[in-house]
Order: sequence, then structure tokens, then C-alpha cells
Amino acid sequence: MDRACGDCGVATKEKYVEILEFTHFVEFFSFKKIGENHKEKSLVKKVTVVVALDLGTGNTKNLEYENE
Repeated sequence: MDRACGDCGVATKEKYVEILEFTHFVEFFSFKKIGENHKEKSLVKKVTVVVALDLGTGNTKNLEYENE
């Protein structure tokens, strides 16, 4: 699904701009459910963190926002 809106004859889609990505080194236990009454325990040693902007688009033909 491309999430095209088509409002006012203009197709819109989601866009993300990645600003920063880094690895945070930490140790904690994570539990993954593998069955109704069972969980698998695993040690997590690092987490990848991504900071991004969601560039939402709207009605670009609206004259109210033309001068901003």
C-alpha cells in the first residue's frame, strides 16, 4: 500500500529524513514469548538508536499557508 491520498489531484506519501544513528551499549535481559506459557530469556548488549523526522505532506494547494 503506497498510502497515496490523491486529494486535490496531488499524490502524497510518507517520507522520513534520518538525522542521527548511533549504537548505545547497555546490558539488560529481554524476554521473547515462544509459547503460551514459555518465554526465552536473552541478554541484550547493544541497541541501535535512530533519530528521524517525519516529513508529513498535506494540502500544498492551500493558499492560507502560501506566504509562510
